[in-house]
Amino acid sequence: MSGRIGLVTTITALAGMSALCVIPVSADEGHRPPPGSNTMLVAPLETAPGLEVIVSDVVIPPNAEVPPHTHPGEEIVYVIEGAAIHREEGQEDRIYRAGEAFVIGKGKVHSPQTTNEPARAIVFRVHPVGAPERMPAE
Repeated sequence: MSGRIGLVTTITALAGMSALCVIPVSADEGHRPPPGSNTMLVAPLETAPGLEVIVSDVVIPPNAEVPPHTHPGEEIVYVIEGAAIHREEGQEDRIYRAGEAFVIGKGKVHSPQTTNEPARAIVFRVHPVGAPERMPAE
């Protein structure tokens, strides 16, 4: 339960920040953004100069794998629909289902994959301002 409380606290804190970029996302019942990482917010972090948060609604279709990649900062993932296999270099594969959350460390090579159902997650990325959101793994 404490993980969910922490997530709610994070969301509440993010809601109070002034955004550099806000992309409206429909709350209509049954709305699903297109496959991929759909940016919802990019905002500076006042308590951490030089860092920004990127909030995305990520949709991965059934039987798909995102190519191995890294991020220049931490990534916090909260699965809201379906399930995905989290593949991270140096870790055992793990399935995360709706209602579960996890953190991917800075620079960790990872590659999510779905089975016969799609997955959808809200992803918070904390990055240096101006850094690329994602980089292909070497």
